Amino acid sequence: MQKRIKYALVGMTIVPLFGRIALHGTGHEDEIFRFLVPMMVGGVAGFLIGLAKDRVQTSLAQCRSILDAMPYGVVQCNSSGQLLFANQKICDILGCSKDELLGSHLWKFCSSDLCRSSLQTSFAQLVESGRLTQAVSGSFNSKTGEKSKVEFHWNHQGHFDASLGCHAYTATIINVTSQVKSQRLLEKLSQVVEHADELILLTDRNGIIEYVNPALERVSGYSAQELMGKKPSMLKSSAQDASVYQQLWQTIVSGQTWRGTLIDRRKDGSFYPVAMTVSPILNDQGEIAAYVSVQQDMTERQELEEQLLQSQKMEALGTLVGGIAHDFNNILAAVKGHTYLARGEMDDQKRCAERLSSVDALTDQGSEMIQQLLTFARKDQLEKRIFSLNKFMRDGYRLAKSIIPENIVHETDFCDDELFIYGNATQFQQVMMNLVGNACDAVANVQKPKTRCTLSRFYANDIFRKRHPDLQGDHFARISVSDNGVGIDPEQASKIFEPFYTTKGVGEGTGLGLAMVYGAVSGHGGVIEAGADEGWSTTFSIYLPLSESEGQRDVLEEHVSTAASIGGLILLVDDEASLRHTLREVLESHGYQVIEAGDGEEALQLFQSRAKEIALIITDIVMPKMGGIDFIDAVRAIDQNMPAIYISGYEGGAEQRRLLAEDTQQSCVMNKPFQISALAAAVGEMIAARDG
Repeated sequence: MQKRIKYALVGMTIVPLFGRIALHGTGHEDEIFRFLVPMMVGGVAGFLIGLAKDRVQTSLAQCRSILDAMPYGVVQCNSSGQLLFANQKICDILGCSKDELLGSHLWKFCSSDLCRSSLQTSFAQLVESGRLTQAVSGSFNSKTGEKSKVEFHWNHQGHFDASLGCHAYTATIINVTSQVKSQRLLEKLSQVVEHADELILLTDRNGIIEYVNPALERVSGYSAQELMGKKPSMLKSSAQDASVYQQLWQTIVSGQTWRGTLIDRRKDGSFYPVAMTVSPILNDQGEIAAYVSVQQDMTERQELEEQLLQSQKMEALGTLVGGIAHDFNNILAAVKGHTYLARGEMDDQKRCAERLSSVDALTDQGSEMIQQLLTFARKDQLEKRIFSLNKFMRDGYRLAKSIIPENIVHETDFCDDELFIYGNATQFQQVMMNLVGNACDAVANVQKPKTRCTLSRFYANDIFRKRHPDLQGDHFARISVSDNGVGIDPEQASKIFEPFYTTKGVGEGTGLGLAMVYGAVSGHGGVIEAGADEGWSTTFSIYLPLSESEGQRDVLEEHVSTAASIGGLILLVDDEASLRHTLREVLESHGYQVIEAGDGEEALQLFQSRAKEIALIITDIVMPKMGGIDFIDAVRAIDQNMPAIYISGYEGGAEQRRLLAEDTQQSCVMNKPFQISALAAAVGEMIAARDG
């Protein structure tokens, strides 16, 4: 640069001198021109050339800075594959300086022979044909030993570089290590989802199904193709209260996670329970983009719980039978007393009628006790419906009270507000049996033993929410059982709900009672707490979410009818002769004609011979030779409109109840013992409905 400035200064000095010579003249102008003009031109030209070279060098430096700032590697090779140029990114990938890279072959850094061969082959193809459009994948080893996954993208064709005097070939090298790791992680996660036992379902923000895993296909019976594009509601069953689904949707659209238990429906129409977690998936802007549902099929677990529940019931039956036997013997003693007195008052019809009314009331009381005992013992305890806790505590609670010894003072306090829950009354029968039984055990050695049971409405406050953050809803029913016994040791408090944990002696308990209570309450979406209320040593409090929907409530309503007898021939079928004869007399007293049969086969023969005369059939369900259901099936093959009343001493299995439920138009079921007035009303209504 200094030399170029010197030439310029010389030129600027000579130009004025040349001007003076030309102005004054010396006679030697030609010689002077021949000497000075080349000097002047050379100085100016040298300055301009130097300035151009500076600008080129500046541009090259700018280009190198831009290339070094690229997020991917850029290299240039000659036709033999030697590196002529390398930017900073490829130096970072390989852990080398530019001086170490220039002049070497790029493939020497390949981490495998396969990578080296692929890169050499692709470069040879580029040099030979002048074109290569396909990227080459491989991996490099850096000087530090770190392996990087890369993609080579050669320029479509080489070009002749005059400054280098050879053909040059350019390539971009993209470090895809993180992308490959992410892809492999996604593949692993996909395999986890595909092989998971949990049922996984993905929807868009509008609830349209976009993916289901094989486990959900297997359990539901639907294929992925059948579910894609549909809404999860196609799996919804009629066994679930509608308010549960409304609460689920309101929770997740607000951005929160919903957890709970649902009853879903398979493709074949059968139901299956699932423990479900539904969470929103947010995009980069924090907006809900999708929802994911992870479900656990609870069928097997529920079956195991039922077995555990049944075994625990057997433990409680010993205590229960003692209490029932005591009450039942009292009833029988009262019946005997009334019948004895009635014999001596035959002449006083009014007094005798009062005695018989008392006997009738006592038999109703005994029947109710037996029905509660059967309800407690049967195995279909996990069927749920909406029922009134108030009615349950007023009526069903009698069974639990029967196990309380007479020396224990027992208090009750039930609110007047009607509280409905979605659950199973049979299971809560057992819950109350366990809690009341534990309370009685706790006060066994107390001088003035006392227990208490309460039912009240409860609104979830902040303190309650902190204790139970996953609990859904705000309105609850609270059932509390208290005693004035010895209380609960703080060390035991954290273990009392664990299966097989017991503080009783050997042979006095299995330790399953409170574990069953905990499981039953949790299965109903509630919680149970153990503490101490004022004036009581121990209080167990159950909190159950109230049902927001009226739904189909299991409220017992006595059927009253004023339908008058309209006569007709009735076929009466029962294998118990004494009951059959009694019912015949009752029906004949109401103006009906009656023919009898002792089993289904005999009854079918009678029906075949007198089908056109018979107006109604009354049949027992369980009989020898042919049962009531099979008999009515055979009758309906002859006359599909024949009305029938089933009478049963015990409500049988699920298949029997399903068959009866499907036949509600022309049939009804009455459990023994039934009110004679109710039977007469049902007979009159069904005959009238057929004739009308």
